[in-house]
Parts: sequence; structure tokens; C-alpha cells
Amino acid sequence: RLIQVMLNLLSNAVKFCEAERGKVRVALSAESDVVRVDVGDNGTGISEADQHTIFEKFRQVGDTMTAKPQGTALGLPISRQIIEHFGGRLWVSSELGKGATFSFTLPVNGSGAERREERTEK
Repeated sequence: RLIQVMLNLLSNAVKFCEAERGKVRVALSAESDVVRVDVGDNGTGISEADQHTIFEKFRQVGDTMTAKPQGTALGLPISRQIIEHFGGRLWVSSELGKGATFSFTLPVNGSGAERREERTEK
């Protein structure tokens, strides 16, 4: 499932980065009890107002007149669901004209299963 998340984030980054000078960045880091993955591009970016919409099923943002492939608009909602299933979090940081970075964290040492149990018990 994590491969599915990475493929979705990478394919989105490639799809929306600049046509002639496109760049995709991937970073992995350890932060206390989680690992963090960042996938960024130098594309058109996502307005702050639209950043919550991209995680809704069947919802897309942007200019419908562009030649960018559209897809089903299920990749990000499913990716978020997968990451949350493992006790993590998925979000976007973006500014129009400056690209977007999708980040997720996952707990290490089995702490994700413990967090899921805590949520279901409450």
C-alpha cells in the first residue's frame, strides 16, 4: 500500500511540474517517533483555498482548460486513507506559482497500530 501512495505522489508531481524545466524532489527523514517523506515539484502550485479540496473524492482543482491529464481524482483521498490506516498523516504545502510538496509521516516501531486502537476505543 505504501508503494501505491508513493507512485501516486510521484506521478502527480511529474504530471504537474514545469514542462521544460520540471523538477521532482523526494526526501526521507526521521523525526523522533515517525519517519517523514516529502514529494515536491516545481509546478503551478495549489492555492490555499483549494488545498483541502484535493483530498476529497472525485474533486479536482485548477484550470479545466489546461492540457494536464485529469484522472479520477481518487489518488490523493485513497493515499490519505492508506497513510491514516497505518497511523500516519498526509498533507500538502503549496503556494501558487511555486509548486507543491506532499508530505506524510508514519510512526515507527509499531506505534501506528497502537494509535489506531486508541482511536477505535474512544
